[in-house]
Amino acid sequence: MYTLHIHKDAQKAFDKFPLKIREKVFDCLRHITENGLHRLPYPIDTLKGKYKKFKYLEVKIAKDYRIILRQEGCDIFIRYAGTHNALGTG
Repeated sequence: MYTLHIHKDAQKAFDKFPLKIREKVFDCLRHITENGLHRLPYPIDTLKGKYKKFKYLEVKIAKDYRIILRQEGCDIFIRYAGTHNALGTG
């Protein structure tokens, strides 16, 4: 079992997502809570640039929606969420 820690900015972003995207996000978070990042049904990549030193990962929820997180043991910290352009990951 993994513990999720969602930053308040990420939570605010989730609340603004369209309903269909929010459903995918909650499905992804449920999977992460139960299984961690193993066999995640969404593409996941290591970030470069300013995020590299913090070992952040990017989960691609939909074509333009992303979640940025990092894992420390059984704790998973969700730091950012938003569109590809808003997060500056492209």
